Amino acid sequence: MSRLDAPETYSCEPLRRAFEIVADYIHDLRRGLENGRRININVKPVERIIFLGIGGSGIICDAAARLLSGSDVKTAIQRSYGLRSLDWDLAIAVSHSGNTAETVKPVMRLMDAGVPCVFITSGGALLRLAERYGVPVIPVRADVPPRYAFPSMLGAALGALEALGLMRISLDYDALEHHLAGLREHVPSERNLAKKLAERITSSYPVIYAYEGVREAGYRLKCQLNENAKMHCCYAEFPEALHNDLEALPDNALVIMPRSVKEPPEISRTIDAFSKLLGEDRIFSVRVDAWDEAEELLKLFMFMDYVSLYVAALRGADPLSVPRMSRLKRLNPVYGEVAEEVDRRVAGR
Repeated sequence: MSRLDAPETYSCEPLRRAFEIVADYIHDLRRGLENGRRININVKPVERIIFLGIGGSGIICDAAARLLSGSDVKTAIQRSYGLRSLDWDLAIAVSHSGNTAETVKPVMRLMDAGVPCVFITSGGALLRLAERYGVPVIPVRADVPPRYAFPSMLGAALGALEALGLMRISLDYDALEHHLAGLREHVPSERNLAKKLAERITSSYPVIYAYEGVREAGYRLKCQLNENAKMHCCYAEFPEALHNDLEALPDNALVIMPRSVKEPPEISRTIDAFSKLLGEDRIFSVRVDAWDEAEELLKLFMFMDYVSLYVAALRGADPLSVPRMSRLKRLNPVYGEVAEEVDRRVAGR
């Protein structure tokens, strides 16, 4: 029996708690959507939005921008301290803790420039700034590590965009629940694609290639393998990767490719050629059944999260803690400087 099929694998902490949280994925998503739809903000017609977020929050910004890409709204995503432009109709800042310096610092500049803002957070500096300056806040699930609040924060972002009249989110929750059920711990490996991929990953060097349309799902897997499974891996955009790192792929590389039901024919033919070159057994395609872009992304996100937890189980890694990241934030003087600036503003100095 595979270790992933043994019930005792999931009975001990911290794995028990991690799988308990991801089982609430759809509930958290729905709650986030509801919270986002209740946002009350008066802004002029929104034609230019800047999203601010880094890490898992940055992927939420990517996904929101992706789903807006078919509209007339221009979007940008800010992942660092500086800003190229202050000419925006709306800023949406995403930070679970509310203390992410790479997000808080630029959002204060946007506020100073009079750009209307919305904060998606569980507290911290962003909540304090919101209370001081009257910025609308969409609350998110606070009792989990930031990356596990992903569905709550993503729902909040999409709900806010819907409240602003910029998109319409209509999800088949039964289909999402059915998809999630097929990924759960009790589903045996022979019928659980997430477990199958996890087994392959632990005996290989994972290389994730993702093309336009499913890029966010591929990057989510990369980040979740890093943080949950404490496993280094490669991520690159396809087909760009074929012109750069192809010659350097290690012999034990397993190429993982999320794929879309709307995959362009040129991409399909390129993947076929790549498979012939590398060998079909070294490429693992991930597809889901979906009727629209939002459902496809959500199902891929759920799949990637479960894969990372199964890899964590096989590697004996703690999927909840991130000790190096926590220590780095304490050592990084920028975090202290930004916190001091927030204190001054909240105190009215």
